[in-house]
Amino acid sequence: MKKSFSTILVLMLLIVASDVFAQLKISGDARFRPRLDIDDKTEAGGNVSNDVYYMYRIRLNLNWNLGDGYFLQSRLGHNGLAGHGVFGKGLSPDALGTYGTDYAESSRKMSVDVMLINGGFAGDTYGYKLGLFEAEAFNNPIYDVHYYAKSLIDIPFFIFNNDGLMGASAYYKAGPGKVTLSAYYDNAFGKSVEDKDGNEVSNQNDQYTFYADYNVKFADWSFQPMAMMTVADSAAAPMTLGANITSPKLVGDLALGLSAIYSSNSVKQAETTYIDYGNVGNEYTAWKVRAKVAGKLGAGSLFAYVELANRKDTKDDGTTVKNDFLYSWLGYSFTVYKGEAGSFSITPTWRHVVADVDDVNAQTREKIEVNFDFKF
Repeated sequence: MKKSFSTILVLMLLIVASDVFAQLKISGDARFRPRLDIDDKTEAGGNVSNDVYYMYRIRLNLNWNLGDGYFLQSRLGHNGLAGHGVFGKGLSPDALGTYGTDYAESSRKMSVDVMLINGGFAGDTYGYKLGLFEAEAFNNPIYDVHYYAKSLIDIPFFIFNNDGLMGASAYYKAGPGKVTLSAYYDNAFGKSVEDKDGNEVSNQNDQYTFYADYNVKFADWSFQPMAMMTVADSAAAPMTLGANITSPKLVGDLALGLSAIYSSNSVKQAETTYIDYGNVGNEYTAWKVRAKVAGKLGAGSLFAYVELANRKDTKDDGTTVKNDFLYSWLGYSFTVYKGEAGSFSITPTWRHVVADVDDVNAQTREKIEVNFDFKF
């Protein structure tokens, strides 16, 4: 009798587990990337460095279909630069001392972090989500200009934020297109403090950013006007406008893309008490344009674009500083294997960075790399 009860219990657990896993979709990718990094700052009085290093990344997506349009999404990965770790660098095991201490052993591993976790509803006419979710900034440079005005180029939001933002977002089908409204919770600095007599010592608000776009198609052309605005105390609070345009396939399987972004910040140096990484602590205006071509070409796929960007800083004493940027990306990907369970592809890539300050070259950088990508 005891054995029968145990058997029944196991069968019941298997039935419940099979139903749960039937609603769970597991996917992910792994990458190995050797890179030659040449960073030249000699024209600005610095040095030139040549470095070869090896990067790796793994991401695991766990997505649940809860039924009737409701969902829960999550991603596990490493909270490094664009999710990557570097061979020979990582967190040391506890046995070697304080967790995270920088030891020199070659077996250090990168940590596993919660990269995304959000839930919501997705329907034909409307939907919403809240939590930590993707910004899809790799193909939308407005996030680079708004959050990383200091650098503007080389996909800084995707690299340093790992394409994640905390907050809430909703969409609604309106007319021929779709409206998206988002509220991002940037910083939890908000707090008020009073002394024993009830006098205010400090009063700081949290920092929020609000985003809106309208995505519409005409004759297979996609148009996406956008706006972003940050509300902050004693920090940069830019207002950013922009648009993305994507063409249908024009030449063979190649499509063109064009992005134009303009941003301005009116918070002065004297009014700035904290500066987030990538922000600029003075008044500025900034713009960026990107021209892109992507699609099937020959045996593989081409992905290439060129960016021009500029930021004009205005100091509190009225002096100005001009910052000019040029960036290009050229990659060609070909599939080695593709089956029902996954794929393996190789992508040689060249990324070129030029940054000038008041017409003097501050940096020229070349990143020459090869991505070995496994997807499942």
